[in-house]
Formats: sequence, structure tokens, C-alpha cells
Amino acid sequence: MTICRGVSSFALVALAATAGLSGCTETEAQREPDPPAAATVPPPASSNLYAGSPYLGELRNSLVYGEIWERPQLSKRDRSLITVAVLQALVRDELELHVPRGLDNGLTPEEISEIILHVTFYAGWPTGVQASLTAASVFEDRGLSLGPLPRAPAATDQPDTPAAASGAYAAVPRLGELRDSLLYGDIWERPQLSKRDRSLVTVAVTQALYATSELRTHIGRALDENGVTPQEISEVILHVTFYAGWPKAVNAGRLAAEAFEARGVSFADLE
Repeated sequence: MTICRGVSSFALVALAATAGLSGCTETEAQREPDPPAAATVPPPASSNLYAGSPYLGELRNSLVYGEIWERPQLSKRDRSLITVAVLQALVRDELELHVPRGLDNGLTPEEISEIILHVTFYAGWPTGVQASLTAASVFEDRGLSLGPLPRAPAATDQPDTPAAASGAYAAVPRLGELRDSLLYGDIWERPQLSKRDRSLVTVAVTQALYATSELRTHIGRALDENGVTPQEISEVILHVTFYAGWPKAVNAGRLAAEAFEARGVSFADLE
């Protein structure tokens, strides 16, 4: 009996609620629901991004875009190349701004696609997925499509891999195999980006990720094998500072200084 009374009571409450709803006026019933709060917030404009830190907005205009992006030591294309790479590696929303900026600065859709592929092997698969979605949206908005993406030429010799990493794979031998066959035997050999481009990207990303050992290796590889100059290494470090932070730049600067000293580079010649 107690259970029956409980069910009956529940039914009465439900009927009462239904009756209350049916008592709404026609005007109330037909009223459009209020839009979600987020829909009333305008998309962030450049002027709104710095409302909480106005001087930061001044520095964005005067320093980041007024000076750093205008320095001639790297082209605008090169600066977009490394900025897109770093923002992917750090999973930053600003990638939505810098993919179109990269297109405006001379990167092709195929090159942006290849940056995403390359960075994925240094920053992880989820970063590649997010960057791919962002790039696809930008390409669609601009009516662009990817052209042919040639594969790496068939390897005839063992790829030239950094010697410094040779002892790193004893505990994960399959990873060492993939380092040779996939990372250096395939990804680094794909023709969509030059070896110089790939070194710029890799130095920038390993700086941004504070990957000290790998950064040391790739600064040397960039200088010795892939045609990157000491001034360009210096400029990559300066540029990435404003996207990845000062401590990472200090770490990268120490490693670059070691590499330059070992190669007899004159610091007085750097700008």
C-alpha cells in the first residue's frame, strides 16, 4: 500500500506540472527561446584581445609586428613557416590567424599541409589533427584545395640520421627503426619543403617545446647539413621567443652559442 500511495503521489505531481504548463498563454508558448549567452558575445576583435592588458596590445603593434616581423634576417614567408609550426606544437588558437597570414606571406596550401605533417612527429599526433582541421577550414573559406602531394623518392641508401641520437633507442628498438625509415627516410625527404625549411621548423619547434637535447642536435644539423646560417638560427630564436616565451629562448640561445663557438662563428657579426 505504501508503494501504491507513493506512485499515486508522483502521478499527481506530474499531472499538476502538466496542467501548469498547459496554462501558459499562447503568446508565451510561441515566444522564441532566448539565444544562448555565448551567441550574444561578438567574436573577439583585435582591439578586444588586449582590454585586460592594454600595454600588451601596444607591444603587439610596435614590437611584434612593428619590429620583429619586419626584420630582414628572415623573410615573411620564413616567419610564417615557423610561426605556424610553433602554434601547432603548442596547440594555440592563434593558429586560426596565422594559417591565413601564412598564405598571404607566400606559403602554399601544400606547404602548410607539409608543415603540419612534419611538426606532428615532433609535437604529437593530436597537434596534427587540430592543425589539420584548422587548415582545412581556412582553405575552404578561401576556396583553396590541395594540389598533388608527391611522396618521398624511394630510398637507395640508409638515411643520414643524427649521430647524437644513435644510443637513444636501445630501450625502444622499433622506435629506432621508425626514426630511420619513417622520420628521416620518408618525412624529411618529402619534396614539399626544402631541407632548410624543415630545419627552420624543427629548430623552432624544439625550442618551443624546451626539448634541449633535440634542439642541440638540430641546430648542428641545420648549420652543417641544411644550409641555415648562424644569423638565421639567431633570428629563429628571437622570433619564437614571442610565441613560446623567454625561458625557452634563453635555453635555445645557450645551445646556439655552444654551436657557434664550436664552429668559430663571430658573435660580432650577428645582428
